Formats: sequence, structure tokens, C-alpha cells
Amino acid sequence: MGEKEIKRLDDSRLDSVSGGTEVRPGKQRIGYNVKRGDNLIKIAAMFGVSVLDLVTWNDIRNPELIYEGQTLVIWKS
Repeated sequence: MGEKEIKRLDDSRLDSVSGGTEVRPGKQRIGYNVKRGDNLIKIAAMFGVSVLDLVTWNDIRNPELIYEGQTLVIWKS
């Protein structure tokens, strides 16, 4: 995964990204920019998290509908 695909989110960007300003001790908050052809199953596998986690962290109402360019919040151990 390239540097442009995954980036650590700073607090100034959090307000504009779903997932809020939560703090999770022992976890690193990162952002992932959705690319054409991505789906939640593929993204969850890349990061070793569950699809349910992605849906919850990003307040996704329809797990089958994500958009190219959308930034997903991911909490990584």
C-alpha cells in the first residue's frame, strides 16, 4: 500500500470524517481513501479488521455502497 493510500489522520481533519473524535487507547487512528473497485470486505482484509467494525466506525448506512475518494476511519492496534 502506497503512502497516498493510507495516511494517519490528524485531529484537524477528524471533524470532516465520519468516525468522530474518539480516542481509543492502544489503537492508532488512520484514514484510508477508497479507490475504484474497493469494497468493505477487501478493505477490512487489508487492515485485519471486521466489516462490522468499518461500518460502525464510519457510520455507514449501506455497507454495499461506498464511494471512490471517500475517507474511512480505521482503528488499528
